[in-house]
Amino acid sequence: MYETVTVKRIINDKSIEVSCTSSACSGCKGESFCNTKGKTFEAANKNKLAIKPGMTVEVFLKPSSTIASTLITLIFPLLLFPLSYYLATALGVTEGKGTLLGLGGIIVGFVLVGFYFKRTRANYLPQVHRIIDEEASAEL
Repeated sequence: MYETVTVKRIINDKSIEVSCTSSACSGCKGESFCNTKGKTFEAANKNKLAIKPGMTVEVFLKPSSTIASTLITLIFPLLLFPLSYYLATALGVTEGKGTLLGLGGIIVGFVLVGFYFKRTRANYLPQVHRIIDEEASAEL
């Protein structure tokens, strides 16, 4: 999925901070579910395009990465609930304590997912595809 964004700042030679433009939000299919309205997020500039703050660029959000990150974030912690619960009951723990241990499994799952995304964050970043607005670079 391609999105039009505005460059807010350069983080380093391979990474920039961007935000969605308000005009991009009005035509976006995910507008009602978007959590980046008015916020900035990081995008990768692997091709090292000559990008400057204020420029309008197009980023590519790989659908498979978006779906995978959502599944990992939600499904993995939820799978740890029954695993923790049944492991606890197999060890002779009461049902109430087993439920609490199952909920603890969910918390552990979210912590593990957080560590996973910290290590593999670059794989899930949107990629700068092309520069749309060259005029902003001439002004700066």
